[in-house]
Amino acid sequence: MTRFFLKIEPLILLAVWAVLLFPVGWQALALLILPLIVMNRRLATGHFFPRTPFDVAFLLLLTAVLVSLTIATFDITLSLVKIAGVLTGMSLYYTAVTLGKTNQHGRFLVLSFFLLAGTGIALAGLLGTRWPGPFAFLNRIGQQLPFWGQIPGTIEGTVSTNELAGVLDWVVPIFAALAAGAIRQKRILLAFLLLAGTGFTAFILLATQSRGGILAMGVTTLVMLALAHPWGRWLATTATGSIIGLLVYFRPWSLIGSTDITTTDPGLTGRLEIWSRAIYALQDFPFTGVSMNGFRVVVHILYPLFLIPPDRDIAHAHNHILQAGLDLGFPGMIAYLASWFVAIYLLWCAWRTGRERPLTIGLIGAFTAAWVYGIFDVITLGARPGFLWWILLAITTLHHEHTQNIEPH
Repeated sequence: MTRFFLKIEPLILLAVWAVLLFPVGWQALALLILPLIVMNRRLATGHFFPRTPFDVAFLLLLTAVLVSLTIATFDITLSLVKIAGVLTGMSLYYTAVTLGKTNQHGRFLVLSFFLLAGTGIALAGLLGTRWPGPFAFLNRIGQQLPFWGQIPGTIEGTVSTNELAGVLDWVVPIFAALAAGAIRQKRILLAFLLLAGTGFTAFILLATQSRGGILAMGVTTLVMLALAHPWGRWLATTATGSIIGLLVYFRPWSLIGSTDITTTDPGLTGRLEIWSRAIYALQDFPFTGVSMNGFRVVVHILYPLFLIPPDRDIAHAHNHILQAGLDLGFPGMIAYLASWFVAIYLLWCAWRTGRERPLTIGLIGAFTAAWVYGIFDVITLGARPGFLWWILLAITTLHHEHTQNIEPH
């Protein structure tokens, strides 16, 4: 029986993640399932978790979450969804790694799930977003659905275009790199499917008109081309000029000094003000942060904004490092950055082997895009679409192990 539950563990965790869309009572009930999953894994495999390079970073992160829960949390109804998201995401990571190590086709299954889930999120965005500007015609597709504008777990019932762009920044590079590899290997059907996935997710990313998301993808494209072709060094020397061209096109400096912060995106001026308030909060609460998801309340009470009205919901700090600190204090920020350093090291080791270059390049591209996007926007720890981040870390772990020729055990 324990082996059976081990096999369906990924499905159980995905069901738990889906429950996070519902009210707090259901979220608390879902959390009770996580210890049962861990105990079942111990009975079935002889260990609670498989050993991975991320263990120390995750242990520190988990400790920071527990400290935040017991000391910093002032409204459990506000923080529980994020805490549950981190715990479920971490469980999903270890489940994916276990699947990759114990199943002959585990790596393929985990990678396929990541791409299919990314495509599914793009489709959900297509149907559940209020599309602006030249892509407003896409609204006619979603408006045919009875639940349009009433999606649970979202702000105002629709998918955030900036958050959607951030998630797709993880997905598009892997799709594109694998498609290029399939073309080079002349695997026609696989190349067609991967190109279709690349085209669809890239189109949705472009339709979001998220300046941070598109800029991140522009930088990532240059990095991936530099890695994939022998003339990459020459391309790298021209990358700075290309990035400057992107900056000229998007003109972020034109937002400096503007006081018309009325749109969904606060612009650069609004971000500068939010960043300053985030730094004040970190100075006041360095060890615990202001609690997970608590900045949106604390900022208006303790650190009032001048350019942004008080009735405006500031969901996060618009910077991934600052947000990690606000949620979990400096210990949580260190743990978050440690997970980045581990991922970079694993990809460096995989690159040096020269094996499975398309996936290595795709993963490097995904992390590059995530970092650039995170300078101006955030997929917060524990966010509902953030489960793909934990799967991305699992893919990185399994890919590193495979390229190092370490036999699964």
